[in-house]
Amino acid sequence: MWGSALAGDVYDVPVVVEDPLTKMVLNALSQHPMFNENDLPLQTTSTVFIKEDLRKREFPKNGDGWLETYWGKDADTIIRECRKMRRHDKANRDEYDETIGLVRQLKAMEVEATINNLSWAEGMESVIKQMGLSDRSLKALRKFGESRSVSLQKACHQFLKANTVLQMLNDKVDWNEDDQQSWVDATQMQKDARKMWRSVLHQVDTLNKAEQDALYFAAEELQAHGHLSSRELLRRGSDTLDRNMTAQRMGALLKMYGEELNIFKSTSRGDYVLLGRDGFIIKDIWAYMAGSLDSDGSIFISERGDPRVTFVASGDSGKQLCEDLHKATGCGRLVTDQKVSRNTKKSVHRLIFSRKDDIRRVLKATLPHMMLKTTQARAMLSYVDENDSMRKQELYRLVTFSNWKDHTVKANGLLDKWGIDADTIGAYAEGL
Repeated sequence: MWGSALAGDVYDVPVVVEDPLTKMVLNALSQHPMFNENDLPLQTTSTVFIKEDLRKREFPKNGDGWLETYWGKDADTIIRECRKMRRHDKANRDEYDETIGLVRQLKAMEVEATINNLSWAEGMESVIKQMGLSDRSLKALRKFGESRSVSLQKACHQFLKANTVLQMLNDKVDWNEDDQQSWVDATQMQKDARKMWRSVLHQVDTLNKAEQDALYFAAEELQAHGHLSSRELLRRGSDTLDRNMTAQRMGALLKMYGEELNIFKSTSRGDYVLLGRDGFIIKDIWAYMAGSLDSDGSIFISERGDPRVTFVASGDSGKQLCEDLHKATGCGRLVTDQKVSRNTKKSVHRLIFSRKDDIRRVLKATLPHMMLKTTQARAMLSYVDENDSMRKQELYRLVTFSNWKDHTVKANGLLDKWGIDADTIGAYAEGL
């Protein structure tokens, strides 16, 4: 009998299940030394599927394929290197040939998984493959296959229509002048469909060389140094970029085309950040969080006296950022996919710090990098350690007023409610 201490482990279960009961049974059975997943009595209605037969397969959010993710190189590069080594190591030629075959097999599986992950691809698989699936196109298809599906489907249907005409013509023995013209038109339609496919997936190719150079330069800088503003990117590229490039133009390019290079607008003072295979590339987590607090975050004390520090972001990239910050800090509470209103699909995501130890840790680390909310941060740090109730009330009012000081009506309303003036609030900040 196998060790009972191992029963229930899931790290080596070779199957994926959908219902809890089946999962519990298989978690236990899979620890037995004689267990073989190939002996499972699967039925077409079963909730059990062998992993190798899974239709859906996960890819990194930046669009990289499996080979790039786990080996850092695409299939073409690996095959090219294997061929080069094979020429110098002929004694192991068979091993290199076997490796090349396995890489090609894995690449074919990657292509199938990419196509199968598209909600609209059923029945169009062969057409999609004929449209041209380079590594670059596969990566773009994984990222934009759904958001640009209308134009991609239009290209596929145009290509399919051209193929149908050519197939009908090939079945004819004798062609007249109309048939010849139909062949010319269908061939051109195929070319136009492929061109539409490429332009939809690679919109950055429509830019001129100076604009493309600016985007690729930005991607390199963001990968090397973490989040940066468009103005800072321009400063760093003053000797490299086109002399007519401005911070405003750089910002517009990043906003419009940056996502194709995995560049996203961050929550940190309008900076930009690069999405890598394992999440957003942030070199200085506390500097980044300070910028996020200054721009879209909040330092807040409720009327009941509950302190809270919150980071806010929206959309899919915002969700990824909140998840990355939560993972990096190792504390806080993550709340995702909240709807702003019933009439919008846009979701809001929050990383909330409400425990005193978490608040101390976050604010002490971010305070040296803050620019706009230093008063609230210092007041909050004093508040969580203060025992005197009168002083806590002063700090509560200081934080609350500082949050609303730019909104005249709201700020004056608070002062009237408390029966004090702005100078009194200013005195509360002395000594912080």
